[in-house]
Amino acid sequence: MPEIESSSDAHISQIFYVGGENIKDSHGREVLHGQIYVEHLIPVRTRENRSEPENHQLGQPIIFIPGSGRTSADFLTIGRSTIDNNSLEPDTSKQSWVSFFLSKNQEVYLVDPPFRGRSPFTPNLYYTTFSSSQLSAAWFQSPQIRDDPLTMQQILSSTYPQLTDLAQEQLLSQKGITELLNRINRQTFLLAHSMGAKTAWLVADAKPELVKGIIAVEPAGPLFRGIGVDGLRKDMTRYGITDARITFMPEGRLKLKEVEPEGPKKDRRVSVLLQDEEQGEVTQLVNLKEIPVVVVTSETSVHKGYDWGTVEFLRQAGVKSVDHVELEDVGVEGNGHMMMLEGNRAAVVEVICGWMGRVCRGYQGIYRGVKGTPMMDTDNFVL
Repeated sequence: MPEIESSSDAHISQIFYVGGENIKDSHGREVLHGQIYVEHLIPVRTRENRSEPENHQLGQPIIFIPGSGRTSADFLTIGRSTIDNNSLEPDTSKQSWVSFFLSKNQEVYLVDPPFRGRSPFTPNLYYTTFSSSQLSAAWFQSPQIRDDPLTMQQILSSTYPQLTDLAQEQLLSQKGITELLNRINRQTFLLAHSMGAKTAWLVADAKPELVKGIIAVEPAGPLFRGIGVDGLRKDMTRYGITDARITFMPEGRLKLKEVEPEGPKKDRRVSVLLQDEEQGEVTQLVNLKEIPVVVVTSETSVHKGYDWGTVEFLRQAGVKSVDHVELEDVGVEGNGHMMMLEGNRAAVVEVICGWMGRVCRGYQGIYRGVKGTPMMDTDNFVL
């Protein structure tokens, strides 16, 4: 197997576990169940600055939450095909997302969801599931991703089993990451990919005062439904954006209707389920209302069709600041669902970094982006 390589500024690493409980197995033996692995990376500069009481610009930490069947290695990894072993200088345009934030002097927490050990299995891969895949220019050796065997082996080797009881996994993840937030005890960004966004919504619901903002990178969808490599799942996503219970007020059954996309991008979008405002009061996600959210969508992913629905659902449910950044609108083209591993991942994370900086400066309102215009100067980025 090829090595998993990453590059970053000097940092100190701490590893610990949160969550978990002792239960009896089928043989009556007590075992630990549902714990979450946490890797805490502290830039050396941040650690040094802590001895200086006058320094108050250390910024908010970031918790990375991976998607379905994935671990936080996704945010550390760079593909072998992007490494120049003959170069003495690091190529910062090819660094991992974690390395990017460490270089900005930000503390990072990487979590692996419950039940994802370090001995993965390799699922079947259905590349043609994604209808817009022919646009994928940023993936290694795209579109024939198997042409890069080292990178493909790395991706498949880092894919883990996924619990079929999604609500159970989300509740255990919520419990563990909420415990982590209490341990950090200051406002923190949640950066969640795909299925990991369901956990982010639940963590924010449980501890809104400690969540600075949520970056939902192609959050699991479509609303109330789920899609995988075999198409739409039969089981509905009960609470729209989560399988586990999330706080809606007033309580009660959500009244839904099918809504067709409108506007210049409607041809690339699909209909989604939203609350039916004609049937009475729209129920609100009361604990998420004050938390800034950005949904990031790539140009070539199947999410291009339905992420707009997640954005509208959150706005409809009272979340005051929900941005939708479609990467091609800000000049970042050719990406797919696994954008944190792709050749232009640095350009993607700069967009995310820019949004976070705007939130930290008190930004409010909707940002849709202007193609070719950076959201901020990331060289001077301080969270």
